[in-house]
Amino acid sequence: MHRATESARPDALFNDPFAERLAGQQGHAIVARVPRSTRNGWWLIARTKLIDDAILEAIAQGCDRVLNLAAGLDTRPYRLDLPADFTWVEADLPPLLADKTQLLADATPRCKLIRSAVDLADPQARSAFFDEALDGANKALVLTEGLLMYLAERDVVVTS
Repeated sequence: MHRATESARPDALFNDPFAERLAGQQGHAIVARVPRSTRNGWWLIARTKLIDDAILEAIAQGCDRVLNLAAGLDTRPYRLDLPADFTWVEADLPPLLADKTQLLADATPRCKLIRSAVDLADPQARSAFFDEALDGANKALVLTEGLLMYLAERDVVVTS
């Protein structure tokens, strides 16, 4: 919902033409329940812009694949200026990806988009996903924007 609100501004930092569709009534209801002091979503707008810029810079420097883990309702493959032959891999839970695929059925991604239905909290499934998703990539960028909060600490923290 915050991406939709930002996209409607005349001085928007980014344009997400699909955000309103993906947010739907549930997105409006979620934002309405958020404390008024953070309801404007400035933190999500800033994060979106910063990550957009980081992705485009990585691609300019030779990144040949993006893996978006726990991609959720992200629309970057549809809205960023990406090379048509660039590979973008989205991974998320099967029901979420099914809903997203249905909601964006009439939209065309700007790159080669692969969706992988996988439970990334399952270490074996996660490992198999990485093996397949990274096959053939030389310089991949892995986004964990929506993932880490769903993993156990032992799966996130590196100890020496």
